[in-house]
Amino acid sequence: MLFTKKEAISILNVLLQSGGDYAEIYFQDERTANYRRRYRKVDSVASGRTSGIGLRILKEDKNVYGYTASVSFDDVMRLAESLSCGFEGTRILTVESLAKKKLPNRNPVRIEHSEWTTKKKLDYLRKGEKAAFQVGESVQDFVGSLYEEDEHVEIYNSDGVCFEDRRVRTHVTVSVTATDGKQFQNAYQAPGLSCGLELLERTDIVSLSRHCAEIAIALLDAPPSPSGEMPVVLGNGFGGVLFHEACGHPLEGSSIADRTSPFHDKVGQRIASPCVNAIDDGTIANGWGSENIDDEGIVPTRNQLIKDGVLVNFMLDRFTARKIDKTKTPTGCCRRESYRYLPTTRMTNTFIDNGKDDPKDIIASVKDGLYCEDLSGGQVDPSTDKFIFTSTTAYRIKDGKIAHLVKPVSLTGYGYEILQRITMVGNDLQRAAGDCGASSGSCCVEVGQPTLLISRILVGGEGGEEQ
Repeated sequence: MLFTKKEAISILNVLLQSGGDYAEIYFQDERTANYRRRYRKVDSVASGRTSGIGLRILKEDKNVYGYTASVSFDDVMRLAESLSCGFEGTRILTVESLAKKKLPNRNPVRIEHSEWTTKKKLDYLRKGEKAAFQVGESVQDFVGSLYEEDEHVEIYNSDGVCFEDRRVRTHVTVSVTATDGKQFQNAYQAPGLSCGLELLERTDIVSLSRHCAEIAIALLDAPPSPSGEMPVVLGNGFGGVLFHEACGHPLEGSSIADRTSPFHDKVGQRIASPCVNAIDDGTIANGWGSENIDDEGIVPTRNQLIKDGVLVNFMLDRFTARKIDKTKTPTGCCRRESYRYLPTTRMTNTFIDNGKDDPKDIIASVKDGLYCEDLSGGQVDPSTDKFIFTSTTAYRIKDGKIAHLVKPVSLTGYGYEILQRITMVGNDLQRAAGDCGASSGSCCVEVGQPTLLISRILVGGEGGEEQ
């Protein structure tokens, strides 16, 4: 541990001297590495390190936060003295002792990042590059990267406990661009887990790169999609980013506490179709968004947000829980990008759970619509809950069968409306790695869902309105 128990107690008591009712020390030491190939050559090999301390004080429904890159006891004490001036009052809490708690490791590492040489990692990416260019002369570019993260975290708080956690993540990214001289089309895949280089052993870089190249080339000749409202089948896996952005963020404690969410007063009410069950689960073994403990010392939970269409819970951290209802308890999802950010409620592994429908039956039920294999990006206006997402791998459905690939399309709507329009949910749940940016920086999150049917959603395509 960075600090002795005596040092940590001294810092916490200085933080509490002006009447705070909770205080915490957060220490982060993170090492990252990134290996990347582009244009048939090594584009970059880079490494980084982030290390520092964040201090936080809570007093009822107010908080004070500060950070420093220095890890010396004297500098941290000076910061604590300064932050304690953020409140006026007298001490109501004293930390007498600290007990270190052991945590179960839900993210075991089988192959350490150091076990592979730089050459072996770059050769792995080169295999994917070679496979992509072999698919066809239309392949213009291949970008392959390997990202490694190894983070050590320590938390000391006024509950009288301290923790340390190791967080190891590995991420592979493949992006292929094709051109016919008139246009460019792209396909992208990015698997990631909270694990070591065993991810590379279970990820066939050749097949992944070849698939991306085939899709990018096929998009060159694909016809445009019609526009207008129509049924859309969303594929499993990264299709879940729509729920993450349009519905997950409004269920985070920060949105609920500020009453900016359309769901802030809807607990116990039906907000979705009865076939929808939504979960935020930070306990999934090796999940991209899983951690053994969150950034304020709470063990993550499997938190059911929506049950049979009814809103049953929110995602909460200590601060938002006390702002919403002092009887509420944190759900273990307080997160931040680094010690430089004030932590707040963030999703972990958030997904729509399995339903009862066969994916084949879902597609067969659509006479005329679209099948979006995945979503490649989008955005949401948090003040209105209106979203727009892009699908680069979308297919026309005709008479219950997938007909052909179409050019990339956009999907637009309001999260609270789309939840009500989900009429079928498949039994083929998959999850996918992603990165989510919000007030506490960029965090690793998993999205996911089974194949599902949205009965009606606004589609934007180059083909204009369907006649």
